[in-house]
Amino acid sequence: MSATERPSPERLARVSELAVKLAEKALAERMLQRPVADQTVTALAQAALLLEEHGEPVPPLALELLTRFFEERRRAGDGAGPGPAGGAGHPEDPHDPDGPTVARKVIGFFRSLRPGHRR
Repeated sequence: MSATERPSPERLARVSELAVKLAEKALAERMLQRPVADQTVTALAQAALLLEEHGEPVPPLALELLTRFFEERRRAGDGAGPGPAGGAGHPEDPHDPDGPTVARKVIGFFRSLRPGHRR
């Protein structure tokens, strides 16, 4: 499949299913107070980007976890205090009327990490 070819609806549905499974695994790790591998966060972000780019909904659990990871790293980077440990605390809900800005920031952040992205 070329970079310009749209994935089939079946493939996008499979990406969504796998993103949910990966998010569930990451949530289980957090509940056990284990670190979530950067590779897991990257895979979730890539799935979210692919779905978003093709107008498909990003699974809520995947978006919630990506939002939490983003907020934790942002807090750690700007010295605003510790991020939620092991899933404690709740960032803005990405589905409430004020929340889409957080979701867009998360998607934009991960998009900016893609190779070849122009700022």
